[in-house]
Amino acid sequence: MLLGSAGTGKTSLKRSLMEEPFNPHTTSTIVSDVSSVRPFGHEWQTMRGNKWREATEEDEIQELAHLFESSCSSLSSHCASESNTQNSQDELESTSLIASFLNVESHIQSVLKKAGSTSQTLTTKAHVQPFLHIWDCGGQPVFLEILPAFLTPRTMFLLLFDASKDFRERWQSRQNTPDGKVLFGEVVNESTSDLMAKWMSTIHSHLMKHNKDDTSSPNLYCIGTRGDKLKAKWKRDQVKKQIQSLYEEKEFSDLIKDVLIIDNTTSGKGEREDSNIAKLRESIDSFITKLVIKTPINWVLFRKILQELKLNVISVSIAIAIGATCHIPAADVPEVLKFYHELGAVLYYPQIEGLEDKLILSPKWFVDTIGKVFTLEGCKEGWSGTRRWYLLRNDGILVQSLYQEVWRSSGIDPEEIIELLVHFRLAAQVQTELYDSRFKQYFLPAVLQGYTGDPNEVRPGYKLRASPVHITFSTGYVPPGFFTRLATAVATDASVELNFENGYVYAVPGSGFFDRLLHRTSKLEIKSIYRNRVCFSYGRPSDDFVLTDVHTAIQVDVLRYAPESSHPVSLKLVCQKILKILEECCQQVEDTLSLYHGHHADRSSRKVQYVCQCSPFSEVHYIQDIDAENQTCSHPVYCKMERCPRHLNDEESVWFNDNMLQERQLQEIPPLEEIIIKDDHKPTIHKVDSTAIHSPTKTSESNDDQHKGILTIKNLVDIIRVLEKGYFQNKKWFDLGLYLGLIHNDLKTIEDNYPRDAKRCLRECLALWLTDDIEATWDKLAIAVGEVGDTTVAEYIRSTTKEL
Repeated sequence: MLLGSAGTGKTSLKRSLMEEPFNPHTTSTIVSDVSSVRPFGHEWQTMRGNKWREATEEDEIQELAHLFESSCSSLSSHCASESNTQNSQDELESTSLIASFLNVESHIQSVLKKAGSTSQTLTTKAHVQPFLHIWDCGGQPVFLEILPAFLTPRTMFLLLFDASKDFRERWQSRQNTPDGKVLFGEVVNESTSDLMAKWMSTIHSHLMKHNKDDTSSPNLYCIGTRGDKLKAKWKRDQVKKQIQSLYEEKEFSDLIKDVLIIDNTTSGKGEREDSNIAKLRESIDSFITKLVIKTPINWVLFRKILQELKLNVISVSIAIAIGATCHIPAADVPEVLKFYHELGAVLYYPQIEGLEDKLILSPKWFVDTIGKVFTLEGCKEGWSGTRRWYLLRNDGILVQSLYQEVWRSSGIDPEEIIELLVHFRLAAQVQTELYDSRFKQYFLPAVLQGYTGDPNEVRPGYKLRASPVHITFSTGYVPPGFFTRLATAVATDASVELNFENGYVYAVPGSGFFDRLLHRTSKLEIKSIYRNRVCFSYGRPSDDFVLTDVHTAIQVDVLRYAPESSHPVSLKLVCQKILKILEECCQQVEDTLSLYHGHHADRSSRKVQYVCQCSPFSEVHYIQDIDAENQTCSHPVYCKMERCPRHLNDEESVWFNDNMLQERQLQEIPPLEEIIIKDDHKPTIHKVDSTAIHSPTKTSESNDDQHKGILTIKNLVDIIRVLEKGYFQNKKWFDLGLYLGLIHNDLKTIEDNYPRDAKRCLRECLALWLTDDIEATWDKLAIAVGEVGDTTVAEYIRSTTKEL
């Protein structure tokens, strides 16, 4: 399986493995491409030449012919009678009817005739089945969300990255079109190294960690492409060491077998071919040898008959009927299906509710079909200008009339396809006011663009804000596909609604002196729902809770816009109810991701962490060793920044019970539909400095009181605390200094002394102001803050400091 971001050269590597000449104009893989390949290195009976090539139907027929000819025994009466004794008379009649309806006997005769067999004799004697399936997986962000459903342990993973680029930079989606153009897509808010580490940990967690059979454990190779741009050996060695640093001393280090830098431009050039390409072929050949197991011939015939049906999806009962015709006992058919699922030949998920009786015969058909809505492919059909297509691309809402039209020619009922997506937790049925309620609506967050802004953007006007909570994982990263599935799970909760209310943010002034002096800003619309960030509403009046994928964790923010005194339910109870919802939904997602691979989720791999508020200037860290079930607001807490215990502040305490009575009250919160209070709070989005992630605060109503108290350098700490609690953006320190009357050259000196350290620059700027201005006041500070565009912070300063 070839994994990696878009444009890294996965298709070119596949061509290199097959010794095909390098093609600089290959078309990007959209969603995925599945190939059946004959690898060289084994003396397969149908091998032609000493190079890899795609397998043909002729190859399979000749392989069957060889297997039949080499068999010296036919199906014994014992085998037939064994099959008969394992099934009731009704079951036999049922399978016989199904087999007759599908004309299975005719298909068998046709296959045997093609194979040159003179009699219909099968054998259970085992022989090697030499087929290699290559999944060239599309690297577009949307498919990286889908891919976890197709991971199997009997797989070698080739994790590709562009060796010519800094793998610490954020990667950009790109697509090579058939006409030779390169289309650049969104810049993803994570680096190549983050993406690779995620996949390493995910493959280890789902496949290797839970696999008891060492013979089918996966292998992973990190493949650096564009080696032609790294001619010097020291450069290649440097890149290799950088990649090795990602997994050294990690729990998944045993999974990675090697790091290879490959030059695909040398493919098919004989002795001039990059030696690492040959080395990779040898490694794959060795892996195949380890995984090859003896396969009964009637299993091979069974798979061939499934192919002959030319169907995309069938029921397991039909598969059992076909198995009976091939003399495979009904009890053995699920094992046969699991075997071919692990080989990537079919998709079979008996552990997932709703999919236990379905067999997807063509994985390529399945990914291509769902790709019509998960990629931009549908635009070719003329849907891009419609309201329905806009809702899908902008809000992630797929309406019934659109998917029925998109999948009308798929050969299967569109309602069955959408149900498959629901069972994969890639879609959730919802009801919104965005489209005609007579049509079904489904939420598909994976189709949306990713959010690349500050994870702490919130709507202004809130009265209360809880401190953030992080959902973390033992791997150190949010598993690929986890967040979007969590979003769909939460969207189905009866007390939750998707919040599509878009807001606005004022862009930071230009970098030029006059831009800053004149404070030129632009008003930008900010969406509330993205692939990696989703805003929900809970209750009436609605409280917002926002889920954001911050790579190492899922951040949870809860905000209240109605006054606490007028709300029917306290924020404390709402926060704890939201935690319960998230716990249930996270477990549902883990169960689904785990059941893809045939084992149960490891509950210890996920943990809720409470962001500590001990210091406004410390890096984000968590309250340590907290027992959420027994923790109360009065119990002291600890963290790594403070050696002494402390009490929870107001923003932290909302996540914990005061006493057991509150626990009973929590169970009595009325559902959303029973709370009928008009919600007139429709705030817009407000930009919050990322360094203030751990310092949510209460806000008060503004007032116009003037504060005349003189400030001195002794008040520096008080000023910093107020600005921090008001969510002043540190990066605006330069403009603030100008409006406070400081000299431009002095501010430039501070900038030169502390480059890229906005916190320190703000502190030095304020210190300079307090020493230079003998009439410094809170009012002057509030006016200056308002001039740089943070009017909410200015009001906060006035309301907070009126007693000082």
